Amino acid sequence: MSVAKVEIKRRKFGVLVDNASLVALVLLSIFLGLANPRFFTLTNLSNILDLVSPLGITALAMGFVLMAGSIDLSVEGVAGLSGIVTSFLVKNLVNQNNFGFSALLVALLVGLSCGVLNGVLLYRFRIPSFMVTLGVGFITTGVGILLTRGNTIPITDWGFRQIGMGRIGPVPVAFLLTLGVFFVMWFLNGRTIFGRYVLAIGGDEAIARDLGINVNRTKIGIFGLAGALYGFAGAILTAKLGSGDINASLGLTFDSISSCVLGGIAITGGVGNAVKVLIGTFILTILRNGMILMGISPYVQQGVIGTILIFTVALTIDRKKIKIMK
Repeated sequence: MSVAKVEIKRRKFGVLVDNASLVALVLLSIFLGLANPRFFTLTNLSNILDLVSPLGITALAMGFVLMAGSIDLSVEGVAGLSGIVTSFLVKNLVNQNNFGFSALLVALLVGLSCGVLNGVLLYRFRIPSFMVTLGVGFITTGVGILLTRGNTIPITDWGFRQIGMGRIGPVPVAFLLTLGVFFVMWFLNGRTIFGRYVLAIGGDEAIARDLGINVNRTKIGIFGLAGALYGFAGAILTAKLGSGDINASLGLTFDSISSCVLGGIAITGGVGNAVKVLIGTFILTILRNGMILMGISPYVQQGVIGTILIFTVALTIDRKKIKIMK
């Protein structure tokens, strides 16, 4: 076989590997459509779009953190606290506040503050990101419980609730907001110096420092951005559920990381983009939706997803960056 033919085959294989998550999404959709005729109904497809948000928002934020070679376990706490603050600010059954959509800005600021705290603690005390963010997650969860005394805060602002419940035709408003976040993250990821810095730090932090990249400041920016998006997602969850509840965000951390991994984001950092994260979010959502339509037990569903995650990580992890597996 000539060198030219070998090179062509190599390129084709490379393209297939780069688009493996998209191929998996298409094949999964076809399989589920054949297995259950209800899968491709307009109602079910609309439900899938609804389920993609706000998970898609937190996954996009997590994607940036993972691409930088870190991890963020504060998702649930930050999103839950931001949602509670939102419920106190919009029209509700607990106080006389009625700040309407401006509560979204406050939710973003709450999340941003928590994210910046993560970043500052990370470089100031040089503690592993999983430990810092886990601690901040517990702190924010505790603050949320103190604010609500363990109760939910029902909201009565019907206009605000349309953020989570409204639809334009069959398309949920929450999904449109998720698409908006996706385009912002796609632009940051592929069209800005900040996005290149994120990948450079995830690729090799020491080399990034040698190249003159301010790693500490960039990490604060990454975690700050992620926190702001967790806050935004928390506000959407509050609008969707109709109340501020610290438990509303349970599961978001696992699902956000899973979406990134299924999309092909390497947990060792330096690889990935916003498009892959969104594809991964659809894979996870469609997989769960399909198993529900097929009547598979929730416990079996978790087992299936866990198994798929293990194999996906095994395929995407860069073992050169991890000399010793602990």
